[in-house]
Amino acid sequence: MKLFLAGADTRQHLQQIYISNHSCILSSYYKHQKTFVQDWLWWYNKTRHANWIMDSGLFTMMFGAGSHKKYNEQDLLQYTHKYLKDIKKINYTHDIVEMDVHKVLGLSALKRFRKIFEKSYPIEKTIFVWHIEEQLSGFKKLCKKYPYIAISVPELRIVLKGKASLFKFVYSLIHLANKINPNIKIHLLGCTQQNLMEQPGYYSCDSTSWIASERYGNGYLFQGSKLIQTKKKSKLWKQVVNNNMKNFLHQTSKLNSKGYYTDLNYHISGYICAKAFSQLNKYINNKYYNYEPIKKLY
Repeated sequence: MKLFLAGADTRQHLQQIYISNHSCILSSYYKHQKTFVQDWLWWYNKTRHANWIMDSGLFTMMFGAGSHKKYNEQDLLQYTHKYLKDIKKINYTHDIVEMDVHKVLGLSALKRFRKIFEKSYPIEKTIFVWHIEEQLSGFKKLCKKYPYIAISVPELRIVLKGKASLFKFVYSLIHLANKINPNIKIHLLGCTQQNLMEQPGYYSCDSTSWIASERYGNGYLFQGSKLIQTKKKSKLWKQVVNNNMKNFLHQTSKLNSKGYYTDLNYHISGYICAKAFSQLNKYINNKYYNYEPIKKLY
């Protein structure tokens, strides 16, 4: 199982992931639609050997930072073609996420957009996303047609309104997908809910939760068998910072001028959280995935 650290859209976040030595990284094209800035490209090229996913950014476009606008099919077609063109410009050859436009344009449009990806990018490196509107019959079709599919966990959490029912539903989908295609790769979008991650049969998941220290002043630590959350002002967090400082500065010293930090407390917090999620990944793989190794960056 591969846990992708999402939100790697800036030089700062890529630095933190790099120092943590975690090799599964997710960025959103929405953040790069104007241009891939040079500092980010430098870090992408430094981590090119990692496991990468480029998300289309459609969810952010529709319901996040871009939700103040209204989009028609022509807008989304233009965005799609630019997305595919721009990643080719930077010689991006890793996995990508399709444009799952059905909530705005409907299911018939979704099929047209999927054909664009089928023609323009390797099908085995394209993640096709199932949503509740496609119903179970649509999920079965995805499993039969595509080698890499995704289940949107945040959407199911809203629809099902309960952790118990969410666990059972996701479990049934994973089981069904593997029954239809034993070689299928399943990605759980927006998921670091540990009991879901501890289910066997899926391939990968992602979350931006590791950057909570930046957003909410909280930090994540991995202790024993689970993640715990603590305030950055707590004695525990300060102790962990002290315990990690030597290794953090040692790894930082190996980097050239592109890697030097301007705010030590900010960056070491991100590093510690990234490290905690990497430890969670290792724990789950050791317990549920027969000690599947986690690739390191260096």
